[in-house]
Amino acid sequence: VEDGLDKLSEDQKQLLAKKKEQEKKIELWKVQRRREERELEQAARAEEIDRARQEREGELFREWQEQEGQFHLEQARIRSEIRIKDSRENPIDLIAYYIYNADNTAVEIMGEPLSVVDNLGLDDLEDLQADIRVYMDLDKNQTEKIFWTDLEIVCKEQIRLVNARMKVDQNPRNSINAAVNGDVANIFKGKTSSQLEDMHKGIQEKLKKQGPIDVSYWENVATQAHVAISRTRLQERHQQITKKKDYVARSKAT
Repeated sequence: VEDGLDKLSEDQKQLLAKKKEQEKKIELWKVQRRREERELEQAARAEEIDRARQEREGELFREWQEQEGQFHLEQARIRSEIRIKDSRENPIDLIAYYIYNADNTAVEIMGEPLSVVDNLGLDDLEDLQADIRVYMDLDKNQTEKIFWTDLEIVCKEQIRLVNARMKVDQNPRNSINAAVNGDVANIFKGKTSSQLEDMHKGIQEKLKKQGPIDVSYWENVATQAHVAISRTRLQERHQQITKKKDYVARSKAT
């Protein structure tokens, strides 16, 4: 008889049948396992392809946003220059012309930012702040972004000061707060932006320790130090710009 099964007892035959059945189950399990692994691999590849596609689409969208932002920035600059040529410029036009021609030694600088901000009334300051925020959103150049951020901080503070002066005019008792702010401002005079940044960090550390200090006073000092950093940074950049232009002018004269 085939395979010598006739020599096996019934128990041995049953045991052999069970073994073969078990082997079939194991083989079937292996086949199912390999199919599941292939399905997982295919799903992983599909997920990876989908992720790569999404990343590429996101990159293309960011590039489109940057290009669109650059286009709107360029349009804003052109409109500013047109208004200047037509002698109907707004404060933001002078400042935009100033910063975007900072490295152009052939162009005479105009609209030094702090002198513009310091000489505006409340309505013009609020308009200027809104215009500055447009440039903050459009300009992706890191150096210019710092410039616009500093200018917005200074403009915001100037709005606060104008409102404070109006309150003093309405109620002389508010002059006490104005005097305190003036004393605090004197602390920052003559210091570089780096020195002011160190001072600001020291004040923040003092506030974190929560020791026996006048918290409201030091919070006010921290706020004004933040403004002083921006104001001083704008002054330092203006000095660099004028120094460079003066140097080029002297070189051409000799």
